[in-house]
Amino acid sequence: MKRTLTILVILAALTTGIQAQTYKSAIGFRGGDPSGVTFKTFINSVNALELIAGTGYWGHNFAITGFYQWQQPTDWTPNLDWFIGPGAHIGFWNDYYSEDYGTGILLGVDGIVGLEYTLDDIPLNFSLGVGPSFQLTSGPGWYYWNGGFAVRYVF
Repeated sequence: MKRTLTILVILAALTTGIQAQTYKSAIGFRGGDPSGVTFKTFINSVNALELIAGTGYWGHNFAITGFYQWQQPTDWTPNLDWFIGPGAHIGFWNDYYSEDYGTGILLGVDGIVGLEYTLDDIPLNFSLGVGPSFQLTSGPGWYYWNGGFAVRYVF
């Protein structure tokens, strides 16, 4: 039942013909986990790619995280969209503060769901997203819940 519901939600997001985005690309900063520089660009009216390069995923590391997002407007207010999508991350980690010093490669899959608001008068948008992260390689943990807040310049 859960699988069927998930498939129906994804199909509804893909098949709706509503114009979702009000911009083509945006770049800015994201705080949270992961945090760093974020770049988002739309490949059509409802599908976007987002890249985040920075730190996160259990502390002392660097990773690049990419998401494929389906984005739709909300019924609540103009310029407020919701989005959902799968993603992946790759990077490295080190733990030089503990007695059991370790380092390794980060490789995993991610998911995201969130809200995004784009201002009318100035070229800025704000995004709030959360989702699970599953680590596929060795590391300090195999499952993690991440989230963050982004401020981006729209161009």
